Amino acid sequence: MSGTFEKIKNSKAVNILKSILSSKYFPFAGAAVMVLCYYLSWDIVAIYYIGITGALTLLLLDDVTPVISNFLFICVFSSLKNTPFLLAGGGSDYYFRPEILGQIIFIAVLFISSAIYRFVLTCIKRQFKVTPMFTGMCALCAVLLLNGVFAKNYDIKNLVFGGLISVCLLSVYIIFKDSLKLTEKSFENIAFAFIALSALLIIELFVIYVTKKDIFINGKINRATIIFGWGVYNTYGLYIVMCIPAATYLAAKKKFGFGFTVYSLLILAATVLCCSRQAMLGAAVIYPLCIIIMLVKGKNRLANLIVVGAAAVAGIILACVFSKHIYSFIKEIMANIVVNGTLNGSGRWSIWQEALYYFESSPVFGAGFFVKFEHWKDTGNGILPHLCHNTVLQIMCSCGVLGIVVYAVHRVQTAVCFFKNVTPERTFIAIAVLGMLLLSLLDTHIFNILPTILYSFFMAVLDKSQKKVTVQN
Repeated sequence: MSGTFEKIKNSKAVNILKSILSSKYFPFAGAAVMVLCYYLSWDIVAIYYIGITGALTLLLLDDVTPVISNFLFICVFSSLKNTPFLLAGGGSDYYFRPEILGQIIFIAVLFISSAIYRFVLTCIKRQFKVTPMFTGMCALCAVLLLNGVFAKNYDIKNLVFGGLISVCLLSVYIIFKDSLKLTEKSFENIAFAFIALSALLIIELFVIYVTKKDIFINGKINRATIIFGWGVYNTYGLYIVMCIPAATYLAAKKKFGFGFTVYSLLILAATVLCCSRQAMLGAAVIYPLCIIIMLVKGKNRLANLIVVGAAAVAGIILACVFSKHIYSFIKEIMANIVVNGTLNGSGRWSIWQEALYYFESSPVFGAGFFVKFEHWKDTGNGILPHLCHNTVLQIMCSCGVLGIVVYAVHRVQTAVCFFKNVTPERTFIAIAVLGMLLLSLLDTHIFNILPTILYSFFMAVLDKSQKKVTVQN
């Protein structure tokens, strides 16, 4: 049986398919499919595309790194018409209709089975290795499962949600950590996948600006209209900020990389125009860091420096000419950070104070994920908890001292892992993760399931590549 599979796997037709799946340009085809399905509300077609191409990648390729594009696209495929998320303006039952749900389950089983097959194959070949980060991830998942275990009014939903997050963190990590065969080409594939995602994000934001009549009110951007089937402006902000390091990495690496430098400015513009404050703050840290690394360590420094210099001069001129409009924009965006002389931040300050209260009430194991915050007047659908918009406070509130200690150890392990082998390839991955962590200090991203999967995949990439080896093409 295995011999027959190997013959099929090495046939001419399959080799052509493998070259397509492993091409750095293949994610752009996926982005085009996602955009088409998004505007036609063909969500099930998008799901089939993501599931089938992902399964083929896992079954056929020696290096499964290209599966990153599937993880990225699954974050942004849900259309406005069919989205079940109320925050995204939806509430549709599309995904729960029997004829749709059955197909989703089939595709999910296909992809998960392929992933399990790949993991089993890795174990059979004795390639799976226990590392310090692996033990740290296991410990983190354990405290997530124990969230609120001895708290008053403990809800079994705490265990369910903690289990869901733990499965996302640990399963993706252990399945892919030793299935990756990371070379320079692998990292380039990841970078191009992010470029494809950024193109999708820029197109969808552009469409909002040119089609929504109420995007401008009294000459000001109405950010409440910047919603997508898969999230709101803050969700958009997370994904677009994570695309910045990929653009500057390619700008530093490629012969005519200044084109990617120009493109990085377009990504930066999208970060501002999505009107997500946390994204702007994240970009204010991430973008200069990426530019400095690009100019110090990259190729074609003069060309890239000219582009950056010209952009800086143009930015200063535009800031002078449109100073009143820029001031008005910043004032509008920052309007509710302080309300009536007290900190607010769209209710974050009160949520953070309540999170500290719950931490004090259950300091060892926390009060659990399903605690009630006064800020959240509605109870939602009851399946997912209302979170407190800060990773550290969330872990303190939900998992107590035990959780925050384990998380701190995990953060130290991540840093140690990175600094063991600092390369341009690993650096752009680390900065993308840094962007997610920074934005998660003001939002719930790292506990939002799909970003959790991305985070776990990047932990696998960093762990797998921490040994200093000769990087090959």
